[in-house]
Amino acid sequence: MSGNGQLIEVLLKTNRIKEEQVARVLFDTQTTKEPLLDVLEKRKILNKNELKALFEKHFKVPYIELDKFNIDKDIFKILPEDAIRKYCVLPVSKSGNEVTIATSNPGDLVALENLKIITGYEVKPVVALEDNILNIIDQFYSTDTMGKVVQEAVLEKSGIKSLSDINFKDYDSKEKQAPIVKIVNTLIEEGIRQGASDIHFEPQESNVFVRYRIDGILQTKEVLPKEIQPPILSRIKIMGGMDISEKRLPQDGQTSMNIQKRNVDLRISTLPEKYGEKIVMRILDKSNFALGIEHLGFLPETQTKFEGLLNAKNGILLVTGPTGSGKTTTLYSALNKIKSSTKNIITLEDPVEYEILSGKNKECGIAQVQINPKVGLTFSNALRACLRQDPDVILVGEIRDAETCGIAINAALMGHLVLSTLHTNDAASTITRLLDMGVEPFLISSSLIGIVAQRLLRTLCVNCREKYIPPKMILEKLNIKSKDEVVFYRPKGCNYCGNSGYKGRTAVIELLTINDKMKDLILKKEKLDNLRQEAINMGMITMRQNGIHLVAKGVTTMAEVMRVVPFDM
Repeated sequence: MSGNGQLIEVLLKTNRIKEEQVARVLFDTQTTKEPLLDVLEKRKILNKNELKALFEKHFKVPYIELDKFNIDKDIFKILPEDAIRKYCVLPVSKSGNEVTIATSNPGDLVALENLKIITGYEVKPVVALEDNILNIIDQFYSTDTMGKVVQEAVLEKSGIKSLSDINFKDYDSKEKQAPIVKIVNTLIEEGIRQGASDIHFEPQESNVFVRYRIDGILQTKEVLPKEIQPPILSRIKIMGGMDISEKRLPQDGQTSMNIQKRNVDLRISTLPEKYGEKIVMRILDKSNFALGIEHLGFLPETQTKFEGLLNAKNGILLVTGPTGSGKTTTLYSALNKIKSSTKNIITLEDPVEYEILSGKNKECGIAQVQINPKVGLTFSNALRACLRQDPDVILVGEIRDAETCGIAINAALMGHLVLSTLHTNDAASTITRLLDMGVEPFLISSSLIGIVAQRLLRTLCVNCREKYIPPKMILEKLNIKSKDEVVFYRPKGCNYCGNSGYKGRTAVIELLTINDKMKDLILKKEKLDNLRQEAINMGMITMRQNGIHLVAKGVTTMAEVMRVVPFDM
């Protein structure tokens, strides 16, 4: 419902406007470009001074004129942006353990309950015009106000006095490339310093946005002028060993850098779009790569079951989740756990992200194969060849098609332990995904031994997190039972965490083990809901339950759990 829709609906319900008048009023707003309130006043339907009384009588809560209200922008941090946009609300003030939230629909009790859970505060709703709420949201989260020039900090760190000193159109000599090299290196170094996993260079009509993905959230950090776009993109493509003259087709490249005494790999991809080529750099920091299963975020009982599956002599163990959910890290951690000089482990990856056996004392036992479809080395071809190499354990980076899936199943039935990934929402839906790929139910039931589904959520900054006692009603809704007083934490923000209130990430994980009962359901091609319910009956701790457990331990917040894990899971 648009902002106009909200006001029109109130007028209709209070008999202040007739159905036949609505179309004419809306037509006037479109043709004259005047605000709806002005049009209503001209047509003598509603006086602006009557709006407050009208809304308060209809919604039974106080009305607030946001355009005349001075909002402290720091209070926006109480709610994540996606929640603000989803519920069309604005936190406007805070007093003690109560936050006042302006909403266009104070009658939405479900939304208000969710806002209590997300914020950790008691919520006092006030009603406001939806148009005003949307305008303030767009103003607050707009990056246009950052300007159309490189931030002074970037220039200062690059050792460049002014962009006017650089001739962007003449970029053939090393001397003229030097300032661009400094700017690119500075942006990469700053991303690594802030713990970014990806750096986005996103061209728009009049500028280029530089965004960092930090703890899974994209944040706009710099806005570059349009004139700097060609040399910046050319420099990055040169770094990645790509063709700088090719601007119409996507390209992939990679490079390594030694930054801040750390060996960092950069995977670079380009994508032609309306205003030029968009470039994304994936940062693979080997020094930060933890290979211990105990560091992943498993609950103790789930970790014990997972390690038990890794000791199986044969079968398929799948790790599932969306892109960027930590699947590769979990697989590498699993291999690090079971690697031995008595085992032959082969991995098939596209690309090989980390050298598993990095360190001073190299060991034998693991061969990492880089998939290269351009020369015919696909997952399926490499997997066939792999079976002739006397493997004990095979890691297939991703099952992308029915052919690869069929070969992996045959490998498992032949006495090999196969680890791989799939893109599915949760553990139970992996089974239906395999069925949809055309795999016979008897092959799934006889080869599949377990499914790990996971997501990554941000962890609270331990330096500034803030305690609060959640209301009993919320604890009951979350099914948290405790004789002792339950303490939750919410984000506050400090210099250490960049004022976000969060620092680092952990996984929420569910593990479905395949027992005889589950095999029977697979053979019967049972519906997804039945598979999921049986997994819970078997004792599976769902991602949602895992997330709530982390909230109760003070590791993260309900806002993060609700953002990352859909609550119908």
